[in-house]
Amino acid sequence: MSGGNRRRVTQRDVARAVGVTSATVSYALNGQPGVSDELRERIAKVADEMGFRPSRLAVGLRLGHTDTIGLLVPDVANPFYPELASGVIEAAAAEGLQVFVSQVGLDGRDQLRVITALVDSHCEGLLLTAVLPEDASMLKELQARRIPFGLINRRIEDLPADWVGIDDFAAAKELVAQVVGSRRSVAIFGGPERSSVSAGRTAGALAALREAGLEPLPDGRAGALTRDSGAERARALFDSQGPVDLVVCGNDVIALGVMDVCYERGLSVPQDVAITGFDDMSFASAGPLRLTSVEVPRQEMGRRAVQTLRRRIAGFDGEAQVVELPYRIRRRSTA
Repeated sequence: MSGGNRRRVTQRDVARAVGVTSATVSYALNGQPGVSDELRERIAKVADEMGFRPSRLAVGLRLGHTDTIGLLVPDVANPFYPELASGVIEAAAAEGLQVFVSQVGLDGRDQLRVITALVDSHCEGLLLTAVLPEDASMLKELQARRIPFGLINRRIEDLPADWVGIDDFAAAKELVAQVVGSRRSVAIFGGPERSSVSAGRTAGALAALREAGLEPLPDGRAGALTRDSGAERARALFDSQGPVDLVVCGNDVIALGVMDVCYERGLSVPQDVAITGFDDMSFASAGPLRLTSVEVPRQEMGRRAVQTLRRRIAGFDGEAQVVELPYRIRRRSTA
């Protein structure tokens, strides 16, 4: 067969070629009674010659399941999420599941639309990485409709739901306590205030500074989890305060933006400005970068989330499962 744009052969096409009804073709190909052996063989032969392949979704719906789950991420450009998705997809494949990965936007603006589309497409379960407090009513509705879902990384306070992640507060506190030393001028460049992960990391960093008898500089505590955001906040901070001793960043991508500004202004890292990231993305340990960060076990998070969701899909109706994984501080040359 040739032609990349050739129309998919349907069950109706096979029926027309054989001279029977679509129902007869369905009975024959699905091993149902009511079709003679001779006609069944003829239909199978014609279907094979025409290149007919049954729709996975249609077969799944007939059997009562589709073996698909949805993974919702805020931003596929952020390296954290492709690395997390890799763990989800690998674990799902081992469970015989396919994964639809959808982007919902940095502010979660498309979350409801994407969830609705995935549920309408008969996804058997959802994994959400970008929930915000205002999503609580939507998640409660999913629970009321008995649609299985799990949360990865972010969570919503007082909402009992399956969750896999780390203790962001403890990790940030430990990181800052290890690197602050004699530094006295410290800025915190966190992520969005409404994100439970960003809020935990900022609170942990604040706690460590206060135990050291310090208060952070007032600017830039919340912002987007992007390189541009890190650079914009660093320029504003250096313009108003001059170089600072330490910038604690809510993720590794923000830290890259801060480093960009240090280099453009001739500031050495860490001699003039020390910088920490968070997540320990794949680039953090590369070459001359050597970013001090917190290692978040993304592959394991994905694997455990799929296992937990699989139990829900199979009918487990017990209490919410909370899986808190270990993290590791990675001390490198930037701090």
